[in-house]
Amino acid sequence: MGCPPFTRDARTAQMLFVLLLGISTTVRSERLLCDGEEQANFTGPLCNATRDEIGTCWPESEAGRTVATPCPERFNGVRYDSSKSVIRECLANGTWAQRSNYSLCKPIIDAKPNSQHYKIALIVNYLGHCISLAALITAFGFFWWLRRSIRCLRNAIHWHLVTTFILRNAAWLLLQIIDLSTQERNEPWCRVVITVFNYFQVTNFFWMFVEGCYLHTAIVMTYSTDKLRKSIFVCIGWCIPAPIIIVWAMVKLFYEDEKCWFGKTEGKYIDYIYQGPIILVLLVNFIFLFNIVRILMTKLRASTTSETIQYRKAVKATLVLLPLLGITYMLFFVNPGEDPVSQVIFIYVNSFLMSFQGFFVSVFYCFLNGEVRSALRKRWNRWMDNHRLQARVTRAMSIPTSPTRISFHSFKRTTSV
Repeated sequence: MGCPPFTRDARTAQMLFVLLLGISTTVRSERLLCDGEEQANFTGPLCNATRDEIGTCWPESEAGRTVATPCPERFNGVRYDSSKSVIRECLANGTWAQRSNYSLCKPIIDAKPNSQHYKIALIVNYLGHCISLAALITAFGFFWWLRRSIRCLRNAIHWHLVTTFILRNAAWLLLQIIDLSTQERNEPWCRVVITVFNYFQVTNFFWMFVEGCYLHTAIVMTYSTDKLRKSIFVCIGWCIPAPIIIVWAMVKLFYEDEKCWFGKTEGKYIDYIYQGPIILVLLVNFIFLFNIVRILMTKLRASTTSETIQYRKAVKATLVLLPLLGITYMLFFVNPGEDPVSQVIFIYVNSFLMSFQGFFVSVFYCFLNGEVRSALRKRWNRWMDNHRLQARVTRAMSIPTSPTRISFHSFKRTTSV
C-alpha cells in the first residue's frame, strides 16, 4: 500500500540553517510528495505506510526492522545529500517510532556566487559574535572593578546594556548547536534556548530604549538626571520584557508547538508578540536620535568654532549614538531587491553590523569612556606608587646596620627620599 496523500494541513519544518537571526526568521511552507510504494508481502505485524512531519514517505514495513530511506533532495529551497539516509524504526508492535533520525542529512553548499557569500557571511557572524563577546566581558569586568569610582546613573545604564549584549551573544552561540534533527524532535531544551534567547534579545532592545530615554531627558528636555531613579530604568529594561516573552511562549506552546519554536508559519503572526515591542522601541529611539542631533546642531551653531568642526562633531556624535540606540537594526527592514550586487552588500552589511554591535558598544561606552579611563589611570598610578614604596621598603630593610644603630632610622631616611 502506498503512502497516503499528503494532507493540506500538514506542516513543514523551518529552514535548517538561518544565516541572519536578527529580529525573526521566516519559514516557507511547501508540499512534499513522494512516489507510492508497492505493497510488500510481509507476514506478522506491519507498520503502515505513512509520512513524518518533514514529509518523508515511509513505506509499509515489517515490525521490528529499522528502515532507511534517502534524505530529501531539496527542502525549503536547500539541497541535501540524497546519498545519505533518514532512519526510522518500525517497532515490534507494528507502529512507527515517534521521530525519524535526520542527523545524517547534510545541506549541499551550491557553487553559486550568493551561496559562497552566505558562507563567508556566516563566518563573519561567528567571528563578530566571538570578538564582541570577548570585548563585552572585558568591559563588564572594568565596570565591576571600577563600580565605586564611576558611580553614576549613566555608567550604570551602560553596564546593564553591556550585560544584555553578553547574554544575548552567548545565547546566540548556544542557538547554533540546534540542528535539523533536534528541530524535528521539538526537544524541550531547544524550546527553552530559543525562549531565553528571545528574552535576552528583547531586554537588549529595551536597555537601548533606556539609553535613548536617558539621553533625551538630559539633552532635549534639560531635566536634571539626578532626579531620575535607577529602579525605574531597571524595571523597564529587565521586568517589562518578561511578561512579553511569557505570553509569546504560552501562545507558541498551544498554537504552534513545533520545530523548537523557530520562525513563523505562513498566516500566523505569533512572533509579533515580541517583535512588535522591538520595532516600537527602534522607532522611538529614532525619534530620540533626531531630537538629540537637532539640539546638538543648535548648540554647535551657537558656538564660536568653525562650521567644518561643528559638522564633524555632529557626525561623530551621530555615529557614536547609532549602535547605542540600536538604529543600525533599521537596516534589516530594507529590501535589497533582486539585484545580485545589492543582495551581496545587504548580506555583508547586516552580518557585520549585527555581530559587531556589541564590540562597538564596548569600545565607545567603556574603553573610550573618559570616566572609565580616568579611574583606570588612577588605579594604575596608585598601584605603581604602592609598588615603588614596597620596593623602597624592601631595599631599606636589606641595608646592613650596626648593632648600635636603630634600623628604623635607616628605614625613615630611605622612605623620605
